[in-house]
Amino acid sequence: MRRNLFLLSLILLPAALLINLGVMVFIDDEAIRSLVAQEMLWSGQYVSPSMHGDAYLNKPPLWNWILALSFTLFGSASELAARVPTVIGLLGFAATTYFFSRKHFSRYLAGLHALTVITCGRMLFWDSMLALIDVTFSWVVYAQIMLLYEHGRKGEWWKAFAWSYALTAVGFMLKGLPAIVFQGITVLAILGWTRSWKQFFRPAHLLSGLGCVALLALYYWQYSEYVDLAKVAQRLFVESGKRTAVAHGFWESVQHIIAFPFEMSYHFLPWTLLLLYLLQPGSWQRLKTNDFAAFSLLAFLVNLPIYWLSPNVYPRYLLMLFPLLFGSLLHLHLCHKKARTRSYLGLRYLLLGLMTVCTLIIPFAPLFPETAIVEWAWAKSLVLGAAAGAVCVLAWRSERNLLLLFALLLLILRIGFNFFVLPPRAAGDERGIAVRETAYEVVTGHEQDSLAIFGFTLIEPATGYYLTEARGHVIPRKWEGFDRTTRYIVSSLQYPEIKMTETDSLYLRHLSRASWKGDVYYPVGLLVNPPKAWIHSGEKLLDGMGSGMPVEE
Repeated sequence: MRRNLFLLSLILLPAALLINLGVMVFIDDEAIRSLVAQEMLWSGQYVSPSMHGDAYLNKPPLWNWILALSFTLFGSASELAARVPTVIGLLGFAATTYFFSRKHFSRYLAGLHALTVITCGRMLFWDSMLALIDVTFSWVVYAQIMLLYEHGRKGEWWKAFAWSYALTAVGFMLKGLPAIVFQGITVLAILGWTRSWKQFFRPAHLLSGLGCVALLALYYWQYSEYVDLAKVAQRLFVESGKRTAVAHGFWESVQHIIAFPFEMSYHFLPWTLLLLYLLQPGSWQRLKTNDFAAFSLLAFLVNLPIYWLSPNVYPRYLLMLFPLLFGSLLHLHLCHKKARTRSYLGLRYLLLGLMTVCTLIIPFAPLFPETAIVEWAWAKSLVLGAAAGAVCVLAWRSERNLLLLFALLLLILRIGFNFFVLPPRAAGDERGIAVRETAYEVVTGHEQDSLAIFGFTLIEPATGYYLTEARGHVIPRKWEGFDRTTRYIVSSLQYPEIKMTETDSLYLRHLSRASWKGDVYYPVGLLVNPPKAWIHSGEKLLDGMGSGMPVEE
């Protein structure tokens, strides 16, 4: 039966991860990655990332290269094309989890471990649907940690360091300094675990580290021809440090430290329910019966303080760590199951109760008013309800497959989410729709006119993406050389002194929601008296305001 259940999970995965993947308007972080990738394709400049022709310094370019490849294969820079690489990265992440777990767990437990990566709440109902770096970056970091463990425990230090530092270079090219931090902490963890501290100073470690630096230097040597590397380094440190306690007040940091365990446990439900086992006496002794499970918990714990002590952290930053925790918890689950402990029995009936409630609700999804726009709603809900019912009945009858059946139910719930939540959510996203529609309106009817962004006007990335997509080529920033024939997008909040002949207006959703009372629109039109001097910022540059460093061809 287990083989058939795993086969069923593989059949459900494409539907769970791909149906209606492209219906939602981009959030800003997605738009940044996509806009940079699109400009690479148009300009042919792949070494120096840009936004609106202005140097983009916040992240290295590897994820943009991946998106550019996806856009080329799909034939457009659509929301779907931008999000498919995340799905591929997630499947690779799960397959890598299975590969390493299978060396230490049974085939069943390793397969279940892989499914927990996909079906934890934060991944299944949020991050797997976004065109962000984090899922693929987490895959790379998890592989770093596992390679250090697998080869380090065997004393194969050349392989341990060479492979993991090669992946550190890949991780750095995805997200910058965090890849080095994870590598450094995990190296210390494996050296301590194996009591091999001398390896830190041996050629295997030193030369592998130098090899990582050399790989990165090859890119930055080329990059230095386009931008000042001192400014790039400064920006990378700012990006890595802006979430830390240094950048936030004492009280905010204390609140975060207290709330962090509860918030993260919530985001990674339902599998964090297994934390109940970790709180039981003798947990460490049980973990030590499996070296892989014990080291996984250690690797999780030593890397966790990076984020526990850093306010303003998003759950997606921890995606690489929770598979480590899940592997340990699954091993403890088997130990408690064999002993028929109260913890196991209580958790079993809790999961069965949750499965029963979900199964009873699914067939009645069309009764929610928002689902009125869903085609064939009753047919879809009844089919999904029947599938969920069959899984639930099996779970009550087959105790040995409870967690696997629970994972299957989660995949069915995601399919229901795709059908009944995503389309209404997309249709009801008035702010997102306004961003896209006003961007298209600015371009429509003015296809032959020049269009540019005035100075350091703050452009929300989604707005910039949809403007650029509608325009079909780069919309540049200009700080000098203004004329009376180009239409400019101007922030009247930043530049109230600029007089314009307005032809259109551009909606900004986040300024409207957070920074100002009422809706915020930027005027778009011709300058009455174009400035003759270079436009300076006069304030700290924020994301979306540009760097003031045009990318040279």
